[in-house]
Amino acid sequence: MTVYESLVQWLNGILTDPKNGFPVASTVIDLEMIPNWQEYQNAGLFSSPNDIHTPLIGGQVKYIEFKSFYLRLPFNEFQERLNNEVFLEKFRECINWGTLRGALPRDNREWFEISCTTGIYPAQRQENNQYADYLIPLRVVYIA
Repeated sequence: MTVYESLVQWLNGILTDPKNGFPVASTVIDLEMIPNWQEYQNAGLFSSPNDIHTPLIGGQVKYIEFKSFYLRLPFNEFQERLNNEVFLEKFRECINWGTLRGALPRDNREWFEISCTTGIYPAQRQENNQYADYLIPLRVVYIA
C-alpha cells in the first residue's frame, strides 16, 4: 500500500466514522487534483517538494512529508461558511487526536504523526462562490 493510499484510507475513515459526527456523504479523494463529482464530498491530496528523508541505521528511512489536503465545501451562503468553520475545526481535532491516540494508518510503515501544521482556510473559490476549496496542510512522519 502506498503512502497516498494509506493517507486516503485514514482521512476517509475520519470523515465517515459516525462517532466523529460528520454528515454522511461518500467522499472522493483524488491524487494531485480535486474532482468535481456531483453529490459527493470532493477532496484532493497534493504532495510537496519540501519532504525530508533521513537515512537511519539498519537501512530504514525516516520520512517527514508535507501534504496539502483540499476539501471542497459549499461557500455561497453565510450560514454555509459558518458550518464549514465548525466542520473544519472538528476535522482538525480528529486529525490531531489520531496522532495523540496512536490511531494512525495500519500498513507496513511505522507511523509517528499526522497533524495539521497551520490554519485551515479557503484557498480558492469558484467565481459564483458556490464552492470553496479549503486547504488543510498536513505534516506526516513515518519510518519505512
